[in-house]
Amino acid sequence: MTAPLARTAQMMALAFMTMVVGLGVIVALSIPDADLQLPAAYVIGGQVAAGVVMAVLCSAIGFRAVPVTPGTPPEKATSEGLQKHQTSMILRLVLSEVVALVSLALAFVLTEGQLMTYLIGGGISLALMAYFAYPSARNIRKVEASLDSAGAPSRLAEAFGVGDGPSSTHKVL
Repeated sequence: MTAPLARTAQMMALAFMTMVVGLGVIVALSIPDADLQLPAAYVIGGQVAAGVVMAVLCSAIGFRAVPVTPGTPPEKATSEGLQKHQTSMILRLVLSEVVALVSLALAFVLTEGQLMTYLIGGGISLALMAYFAYPSARNIRKVEASLDSAGAPSRLAEAFGVGDGPSSTHKVL
C-alpha cells in the first residue's frame, strides 16, 4: 500500500514539472529566430522577485491543512490526511508554476531574449516545484504536522512510508 500512494503523488508532481519542460520545447519551436540572448535586466529581476513571492506563498499557505478532528478513527484519519495532502500539494504546484506561465506569455510579447525569458522562468518554477511541491519526506512531514495540530494522529508519513531521519527521505524509491 505504501508504494502506490507515494508513486501516485510523485507522478502528479512530475507531470506538472514535465509540462514546464514541454512548454519550453514549444517556445523554442514557436519562436522563429529564437536565440540565447538574455532579456532586459528588469525582466530577470521581475522573474526572480515573482519566484521569491511564490516561495513565500508556498511556505505561508501551501502547507496549511485543516487538522484531523480528535476521535476520528485511524483509517478515516489517514484517508482524510491523504486527501488534504493531495490538495495542498496541488496548491503548491500551481503556485510554483505561476512564474513559468507568466514567462511563457512574456516570451511571446518581448522582442529580445524570448527563449531565455522562458528558460529562466521555467527554471525558477522547476526549482520551486522540486523544493516545495515534490512529495519529499520534509514536505510530507510539514503537512502531517498541520494535520496533527489538533492532537489526532493522521499517520500521513506512515502511509507514505516515510520513516525517521534523513536516510528515509525516499524509502519507497
